[in-house]
Amino acid sequence: MEMPTRTKKEKLDRFRSELIIRLVGCLRALSLYPEDHPEARKKTESLFTLLERYLEQRPAVTLLFINREVVVENTPLPELGDRLHQLMERLAAMKFQRLIFRSGLSRDELVFFLQILVPLLKHPESADLALARNHDRLPHVLAGSLPVDAGNGISYQEAADAIRSTGGSMLSVSGRIKDIFTDLEGPLSDGQVALAKETTNTIGRMIATGEMPIKILIYRRSADPDPYIHALNVAALSMSLARRLGLEDAWIQDMGLSGLLHDIGHHFSTRITLSRSQAVTLDEKKRQWEHPIRGAEILLTSPGMPDAVPLAAYEHHLRYDGGGYPLQEHPRDLNLAGMIVCVTNTYDNLRRRKPGRNAVSLTDALNWMDRHAASHFHPLVYRHFRELVKAQASEEA
Repeated sequence: MEMPTRTKKEKLDRFRSELIIRLVGCLRALSLYPEDHPEARKKTESLFTLLERYLEQRPAVTLLFINREVVVENTPLPELGDRLHQLMERLAAMKFQRLIFRSGLSRDELVFFLQILVPLLKHPESADLALARNHDRLPHVLAGSLPVDAGNGISYQEAADAIRSTGGSMLSVSGRIKDIFTDLEGPLSDGQVALAKETTNTIGRMIATGEMPIKILIYRRSADPDPYIHALNVAALSMSLARRLGLEDAWIQDMGLSGLLHDIGHHFSTRITLSRSQAVTLDEKKRQWEHPIRGAEILLTSPGMPDAVPLAAYEHHLRYDGGGYPLQEHPRDLNLAGMIVCVTNTYDNLRRRKPGRNAVSLTDALNWMDRHAASHFHPLVYRHFRELVKAQASEEA
């Protein structure tokens, strides 16, 4: 029963990569030859055939070019982004971040669009004007920085401003998290607590507006061991899982704050850091085992901290069967925040590179979690997490 599904997924993976490769081939050919040159015709025909087959089954195909990363149908293709860095820089200069081909696209419309795009790669300053001027002649193509279709009550300027701020927002959030953790030698101050809550609100807003697509957080394998990025990821995933569980908005915010601060015990002193080398010393292992206790102590004595947050810091390495750490004399009734962060923290840890270990694939991460689900995770919480992943993968089905 699995073979057809696996084959279909493999075909979709090949389609995504092939679409970008053929699109780039067309742009290169049209930059060197006129439209009627045999090489240009060959490349455009190849791209059109691929799109035509896909659009016979689906209403549209969406390509994103964001922060030097290529995303096709909500699936990041980091290997292509690395290979096409020069093209990505030119697209960024054009503020060209989204390209949608819709069902009904003709060969002539595709060629016309590509002929508009080629000179803009060399002269990006006129991109918005050129695309807007030819909008009526491109009924099946949506291109540029506009993140939404027309008619939704959002002006072009508002949408463009939101897109332009995306990269800065991500860096800003990571910077805020670093400010919370830097030089931490005791309880958080009133200002640090306020900053943590505001950062959580910002993450929630970015999820809601699409600045931080939860699908990309789930599908993207991270080569960045930065603990601040990990805190951001766990916060975002925890909020999404909490919403999936049907929690009220105030609880969703608390789950996000719990995810953001779950590893604060690692940051108690700037002198205490995990080794960058592949070897993990006994001292580092001891700090790893003790960081939930230190984190809970910090958060319990921090002003205005919701009750769930120190509980999540203490419990996020405790297993549903009573195992894990800190070691317990008797199994305890786990708090919902701890159970949520246990799942999201485990997933993000599997999906990111750490000292001595590479990130694992989405399939391997879920297989590992499935094997250990009965002992590690609350069954209801884990079932909803798997449903969250499945919902994000619905377009793959």
